Amino acid sequence: MPSPSSAPPTPDPIERSALAAYEEFWTVTDAAFASPGSRDWTSRTREVATGQALESLDRDIANYSGVPAHTEGTVARSPRVASAAPQRVGVVDCVDISGSRLVSDDDGTVLDDLANRVPRYLYRAEVIPRGDRWVVEKTTPSLAEPC
Repeated sequence: MPSPSSAPPTPDPIERSALAAYEEFWTVTDAAFASPGSRDWTSRTREVATGQALESLDRDIANYSGVPAHTEGTVARSPRVASAAPQRVGVVDCVDISGSRLVSDDDGTVLDDLANRVPRYLYRAEVIPRGDRWVVEKTTPSLAEPC
């Protein structure tokens, strides 16, 4: 049994809440990208995002729906808290899209430029409290920063 001094630190409640909100943001994102035209995602996106993150998510869902296309496969993530304050938590993640594809709804062709896309990159997010919950306010994919 590890001694108390060697046990990993337990994130504080603010960090746990922010990471849970970040994970829920991705749960909604993944579901919406897998089936963008199947329903109106507005109420769900507003539960998990605000500000720039909401605008970007809604725009991406509309773009996928308009093509029409959807994602297939799995996006892997490994988020961690980079900074924490009572009103804002910074999350840094390594997003791995190598197991996912953007696929045409019309004929099933893969629309991604698989030869030139960055399969793993840093992704930064800012999570803030809103009422009794936390939501993602800002997202910044950093394709120039592989991880």
